[in-house]
Amino acid sequence: MTELVDEVFYVDDSPDDRLFADYAYRKGGYPFVLRMFSTGFAAMLDMERRVARGEKLPRLLVADHYMPVMDGPELLRLVRANSRLSDVALAICSGGDDPADRKAASDAGAQLILAKPLDLDLCRNIVARTSTP
Repeated sequence: MTELVDEVFYVDDSPDDRLFADYAYRKGGYPFVLRMFSTGFAAMLDMERRVARGEKLPRLLVADHYMPVMDGPELLRLVRANSRLSDVALAICSGGDDPADRKAASDAGAQLILAKPLDLDLCRNIVARTSTP
């Protein structure tokens, strides 16, 4: 039987940001699995498949604020609109600190706004706080 390990989904269109996150993850010994996606569509599809199969959802979804086609706030709105995904903690990750961006992220359902590069230690703390015993 496979152990159900917590997961963090990181959605970012930047290959460099994903590469940096992967490097930090491999060096850090984190107690969660980091899954990375280059589009919000891919992350939504993965979560929808998990729901259909009755599989565990990620504990945390972190989305880059600025992405083509579907930006981070739009992805978060889609997740929040789906009641079957309500247990997933949501965060926006951005290299900027524009108050309008922060408001857009919050309005879309972001519980946290993280700076870039992605801070996996902070993700570990979030996962620990949102995990159920």
